[in-house]
Amino acid sequence: MTAKLPADWQVRAVTRRVDVDGRTVVAVAPCPDDLIVSKLARLDDRDRVFIETYHSARPLDFNVIEERIRLADIEPALAERAIDYMRSLTSK
Repeated sequence: MTAKLPADWQVRAVTRRVDVDGRTVVAVAPCPDDLIVSKLARLDDRDRVFIETYHSARPLDFNVIEERIRLADIEPALAERAIDYMRSLTSK
């Protein structure tokens, strides 16, 4: 399965150039909020653990996450499931 990310995730992506055996490799990773969106889209047990652990260490901005969910190519039912789960974190 390909990660479900907001349409403009590349604008916020973290990019690093790394020297590997004499050549430069460019590593690109989604920003944390966009990564959370991709995990919310799938929402298996490992994703739940990751999201909850991240949220306890660095509280998520639920408005930003919800906006990014709506920008991602996620089926409406899955998007609503993700938003409901995310909102449930406020009570934990």
